Amino acid sequence: MPASRPRRPLQKEPFDPDMRRPSLPFVVSLCTVLVMAAATLAAPSAAAADLAGLLRERLEQPAPLQAHDEPIIEHTLLRHLYRRNDYRPLWTGTRGITALRQWIDRSMEEGLNPDDYHRAALRVLLDGGPVEGPDAVDLELLLSDAMLLLGVHLGTGKVDAARLFREWNYLPDADRAPTSTEVLESLRAGRIGELLAARVPDGPIYRTLRAALARYRAIRDRGGWPLLPAGPALHPGDCSPRVALLRERLARESGDASLEGGDAACFDAVLEQAVRHFQRLHLLEEDGVVGRKTLAELNVPVHERIDQLRVNLERIRWLHHGLPEDFYAADLAGFRLYHRQGWSSPIVVGKAYHQTPAFHDLIEIVEINPTWTVPRSITVREILPELLRDPPGYLRRKDMELLTMRGEPVDPATVDWSALGPLNFPYVLRQRPGPDNALGRIKFLFPNPYSVYLHDTPARELFRHPRRAFSHGCIRVAKAVELGERLLRGNGPQWTAAYIRELIDAGETVRVRLAQPVPILIVYLTAMPDLIGGTDAIQFREDIYRRDPRVLAELDAPPRERGAALLEEYRRQRGTEW
Repeated sequence: MPASRPRRPLQKEPFDPDMRRPSLPFVVSLCTVLVMAAATLAAPSAAAADLAGLLRERLEQPAPLQAHDEPIIEHTLLRHLYRRNDYRPLWTGTRGITALRQWIDRSMEEGLNPDDYHRAALRVLLDGGPVEGPDAVDLELLLSDAMLLLGVHLGTGKVDAARLFREWNYLPDADRAPTSTEVLESLRAGRIGELLAARVPDGPIYRTLRAALARYRAIRDRGGWPLLPAGPALHPGDCSPRVALLRERLARESGDASLEGGDAACFDAVLEQAVRHFQRLHLLEEDGVVGRKTLAELNVPVHERIDQLRVNLERIRWLHHGLPEDFYAADLAGFRLYHRQGWSSPIVVGKAYHQTPAFHDLIEIVEINPTWTVPRSITVREILPELLRDPPGYLRRKDMELLTMRGEPVDPATVDWSALGPLNFPYVLRQRPGPDNALGRIKFLFPNPYSVYLHDTPARELFRHPRRAFSHGCIRVAKAVELGERLLRGNGPQWTAAYIRELIDAGETVRVRLAQPVPILIVYLTAMPDLIGGTDAIQFREDIYRRDPRVLAELDAPPRERGAALLEEYRRQRGTEW
């Protein structure tokens, strides 16, 4: 065995996820790789056999794997891959190495961190002369780990959503993941670039967010945008230095050349239109006035918008594989329900302290003229104080009935109301069907452990607000009857809009099980393309549930192994080994 040479020092660059790396060092190192790899990695068969022995020895050690003083993260996948290849080296040509290094640098465009993929260590090993013995093993392991990490992160996300959010039940689609055989064949053919490219989400939402990330980084590189000082609200017709700053602020982000004409310090019609457009993209009241809320959104610095884009690119990576052909998506932070075939409706979602969870399920039941069994928490915390002041009057006004815990009717006149309180209320409240029922005229059930469902509402005034986090966790749908019509079409031709309206007017509760359950995806995205406006502008939403910081912290932290769990999911879905 050749004696190992002194280890090359590894000098890691501090990672700034929003700074582009200069391209010249990569070009120089790439030229070096092309020269060196032919002499080092495309070795004679005897040298390859020696390297295979060293790889086997290193990989069969039970201790945590390291290479060039860096931890090998995806060690479970990596060991499995080398066993499948009888421990022979995988990186025996220049094409695959070149493509991998290009993808490592390109990962920044996807909102990821190139330093997660051993970029500095690979530069030291590949640019410093021939490698042999332990250094050759290090190089093999670092290249393979970088490839596996990239494949996992591009395909399913760097962050394990289920570890952050207990309700998360979206699973990676094993049918779309490359098999170990396909990975090995791609390595032998030097097609690593194609393999990794296939893992990247290819939908329009992801592509638009990725393009926006590049655009906002370019804005940052040009100095960002100015912050507006506090002061009175700015109205159309105002003239002041703050108006000139407002004009510059909007022009820097939008690139709208029309903002450059006229008197810069005066709030003209062009500027008013730009303010209204900004307000729509940030789910603010579109009044054309720069008040407190609009000023707060204007003064979010560009680096925070860049982070917001990175977080939501990651969320799309969690979601994109295995989407069904037909589904509804409840966009919580955007307060809208979408159908994949083009329909949409405003929605109301849970308050910050009654958060609607993000998960997926199947809509199975449509209930017309539903009753509302009041949850215990709402009964005790919100209804009971008013109920105890006037029990008969409250029950009459709200059209509610009193039940035992077993669901048997109770005559309110027989109850000693003076003896009841929050800790002693052995009853259930149920609201009868009708126009004032809290669930409206129709609800949609998808059995889940969170008691979340979609429903109509009599509180129509809430839909006038651009930001609609008002519920106790369930999702109120503005166009609920339309949704019922769409879902029930699959149950037969008799389920026309007129027939459903007839059932509603009859007032009786009717429960219908869908002939074909329909997938419902509940998602949380704080940056999205302007779907309603149909432009490439980005709608930046309020992080109503304060979930972004947790995702961003994990996105910027050192990577964790995800491959072991993915292997288990692969076995479960495919019934075979990877």
